[in-house]
Amino acid sequence: MTTEKKTQPKPKQWAEAEALWELGETTREEIANKLGVSQTAVSMHMKKHNIERGSRADEHRKKIAEDVTEAATSDATIHAARIRETKDEHYQMAQHIAKLTWHEILTARKDKSPFASITPNLKALETAMNVLQKARVERWAVLGLDRPDAVDINELPDLVIEELTAEQIEALRSRDFNDFEEVEAVEQPEETELPQN
Repeated sequence: MTTEKKTQPKPKQWAEAEALWELGETTREEIANKLGVSQTAVSMHMKKHNIERGSRADEHRKKIAEDVTEAATSDATIHAARIRETKDEHYQMAQHIAKLTWHEILTARKDKSPFASITPNLKALETAMNVLQKARVERWAVLGLDRPDAVDINELPDLVIEELTAEQIEALRSRDFNDFEEVEAVEQPEETELPQN
């Protein structure tokens, strides 16, 4: 009768097991099964190397939170850049079409030509403007700017939040907003004449 000799886990496998144990998201049984050893062997190894279960869990959660925040910030930056680019491009294209239209009108006026003579050119410019408008609507929809709750973070004012004292809160409560207090006039400095040369 032959007995199979169990292969011992390699140092790399133990290192992975140690990392999982420090994160605290893997049980002793799961590690033992993965390494092909007993749960007692896992406990003894961790105790021998002073590795505590979950000792790096907070650090791991922080790292994940940082990664998620960084990814969200990166996405928001890319999205904001696309919004800015879209607005700039459409503004410039609309401006060019408007300039071309006005140029046609001024040229006809200068040459004393009837406006009927520039109708084909004006129709072509109108078609170009309609195509531009449809493209803008499509891009706005892709960027989410067509939603009523869409907000451009670059256009938001700074909001300063201060905590009110108990006295300030009481003053606000007792204030009669129907009566307007007179605003004291601020004294203006006297105007001085500049010497004339």
